[in-house]
Amino acid sequence: MKRVLKFVGLIVGAVLLGGVLFFFWASAGRLSEAELTQTETYAADPAAPDRDTLTVMTYNIGFLSGMTNNKPVVRSESLFTANMSRAVDLFRAVNPGVVGLQEVDYGSARSFYARQLDTLATRLGYTAAARAVNWDVRYLPFPYGWPAVHYGRVLSGQSVLSRFPIRQHRRYVLPRPPQSFYRSAFYLDRLAQAVLIDVGGRPLVILNVHLEAYHDSTRERQARVVRAIYDSVAQPGVPVFLLGDFNSEVAASDDATMDLLLDETDLRPVRDRADSTASTYPAADPTKNIDHILYRPSFITPVATSVRCGPPAHPPSDHCAVAVSAVLAPAGAKAPPTDSLRSIFPPADALP
Repeated sequence: MKRVLKFVGLIVGAVLLGGVLFFFWASAGRLSEAELTQTETYAADPAAPDRDTLTVMTYNIGFLSGMTNNKPVVRSESLFTANMSRAVDLFRAVNPGVVGLQEVDYGSARSFYARQLDTLATRLGYTAAARAVNWDVRYLPFPYGWPAVHYGRVLSGQSVLSRFPIRQHRRYVLPRPPQSFYRSAFYLDRLAQAVLIDVGGRPLVILNVHLEAYHDSTRERQARVVRAIYDSVAQPGVPVFLLGDFNSEVAASDDATMDLLLDETDLRPVRDRADSTASTYPAADPTKNIDHILYRPSFITPVATSVRCGPPAHPPSDHCAVAVSAVLAPAGAKAPPTDSLRSIFPPADALP
C-alpha cells in the first residue's frame, strides 16, 4: 500500500511540477525590451502624398479573424488570406496617408504566422511603420477549451502606417486591471503608442491607443495617463491626432474615459458627440461606437469623415474603421520644423 501511495505521490508531483514549468515557459515572451518598439521602412509609393489635405484612419483589425475574434473556433488559413484581401480593398477605398492599427499580428500561430503589418505596408505602398508589441507569449491557452482552439504562440500589438517619414516613436505601457496572478501572466499590455511624423518638413503627432475592455476604473486610469502624454506633446504649432480603440463610447454613462479626454483637454472628436448612428462594433451589425479619432482643432480642420466595416457578410475584422480627411495647420498657424522637436515625448516615469 505504501508503495502505491508513493507511486501516486510521485505522479502527482511530476504533474504539478510540469504544470508550473509549463506556466512559466508559456507566459514568457521571446523579445527583448528593445525589440518591443521598432520602426520599419519600406519602398516608397511612387505617388507623392498630398501634404495639405491628409486622410487619417484608425482600424482595429482583430488580427484579421473577422467575426470569429475571441471565439473558441478552429480557423483556416484561407480565412486570413481572404480577410487580408478584404482589408486591402478597404484601405484602397479610403486611401489614408496615416493609419493607426490595433490587434496586428507580427508572427502568431493563431494567424498562421503571417506578418500582417509588413503585408499591409508592402501591398499598399506605405513608406514607414511604427511597431509596438503588446502581447508576447510562447503559448496562450485562450480561448478556453480544447487545445485546437488555443491561440498558441502570440506576437501582436499596435502599429502606425505612414506614407511620410517617421522621426520618433515611443511605447507607453498603461496601468493594468486587478486580476489573478495566472490571468495577469498571460494578459496583454494596454498601450499608448506615440509617433512623430514628418509631413513635408512639418510635424504631425499620432497617439495610437488600445484601452482596457473589461474594467471601467482601469480604463479611466489609462485615460489619465494618455491625457498626460497629450498635454506634453501638444506644443505650439503641433497638430495631434489621438485615435484608436478606446473601448468606451463618447456619450458613455458608465465610465468617464471619454470625458477625461474631451472635457479636460482641447481635443475634439471628428464626429459629433451626440451622433449615435455611426457605430463601429461589432462590424457585422454595429451597435457600439468605441473606435474614435480625436483631433487638436487649433491646427487641424476636418473636411469629411467616414466609417467603413467591409462586406457585411464577411467583414475582415470585428471592428469598423474610422477615417477623417483634414487640413493640417490652417492659415495663420505656424508649425515648427519637425527636426527642431527633440524628444517631444515625455519619459514614462513622468506620467501619473
